[in-house]
Amino acid sequence: MATSPALTIIPAHNEEESIERVIADLRENAAGLDILVVNDHSSDATRRIVEGLGVRHLYLPCNLGYGSAIQIGCAWAVENGYRRAVFFDGDGQHPAREIAPMMEKLIRGEGDIIIASRYLESDTKGASAGRYWGNQFFSRLASALTGQKITDSTSGMKAVGEKSLPIIAAGGFLDMHAEILVYLGRRGFRIAEHPATFAEREAGVSMYGGLALISYPMMTGTLILCSLVRAWMDERWEPKE
Repeated sequence: MATSPALTIIPAHNEEESIERVIADLRENAAGLDILVVNDHSSDATRRIVEGLGVRHLYLPCNLGYGSAIQIGCAWAVENGYRRAVFFDGDGQHPAREIAPMMEKLIRGEGDIIIASRYLESDTKGASAGRYWGNQFFSRLASALTGQKITDSTSGMKAVGEKSLPIIAAGGFLDMHAEILVYLGRRGFRIAEHPATFAEREAGVSMYGGLALISYPMMTGTLILCSLVRAWMDERWEPKE
């Protein structure tokens, strides 16, 4: 059973150069939350490092991808009695100090899912122009489709509450970014944001590199369309109380 009401879920694939630093940051700045690393079949020393640090650890027998790793972590959280969770990447870009204010927003009921946004209070482009404008396009599209303000649809740092956590844990999503936001927003879940500054990746390989700059936008657009259809079908056929 859960030893705290919230869990930090870290999806990790070949993050041997950053995972120890990430866990140290969480232990120092988000000590009230338990930690679970979902190791997406890393081929480097990620598993050995995490086990050596004494952190809860799920090692996936094959590489399933970011979205599946998050959902497996959510399913584990629900099964073990957690009511809230934070998604926190293993590459060292996310600031653990922002977890506490994000959790406070959840507890106050400001949203069912809280996004750590790089663009809520600033229009800085950050990494690259291509990724920035892609983010802004899908953020504005998600905002229009949900009727809620979303400025950073590709942020991987999110806090989810007791209503949205089981939805994500139930599976059926391929991406944890615009797709899940559109689905939750269309189903009436409240989306809120919290301003945050992310660090640049110092090691490892980003999932947005290479051909992903072309394939990811195409996939995201398709998944948003699927989310609209799925939300409509679930709303139509879900039993009414």
